[in-house]
Amino acid sequence: MFKYKKLTLYFCTFLYFVFFIIELIKYMFVKTNIFGLIYLINNLFILFMLIPCAYNYKKYYSFARITKLIIIILFGIFNSYILEHLVINNIGVVDSSKEYISKIFIYKNVFKGIIYFIISIITVFEFKVDKLLKSIRKE
Repeated sequence: MFKYKKLTLYFCTFLYFVFFIIELIKYMFVKTNIFGLIYLINNLFILFMLIPCAYNYKKYYSFARITKLIIIILFGIFNSYILEHLVINNIGVVDSSKEYISKIFIYKNVFKGIIYFIISIITVFEFKVDKLLKSIRKE
């Protein structure tokens, strides 16, 4: 089970990196947009948390890894689904944010949503392993 979780986390990290590069390239071809800048900075932060988490994945339970995965999930859901509405509704400048959002819609809402779901499943399995270890220690 450990090997599959590790490979899945590697695969999710690789896909997240590829989607980040695609979104960055699409950002370069759209005129000024504040949403794209904030979105890509947040994605870079998530990527910098996801890469060490995947690279240092060990068999044994790690509270820090679970915490990072939960932060990645929550911050990623905020970034993909909520940030768009916050920036568009509160922005006072007319820019190309809506055009950029329409260009990256499939990556932002569908593909990254699937990645967050897979990371959530990995995190749930990590919690179940922790509960199993606690029950073994009590006996």
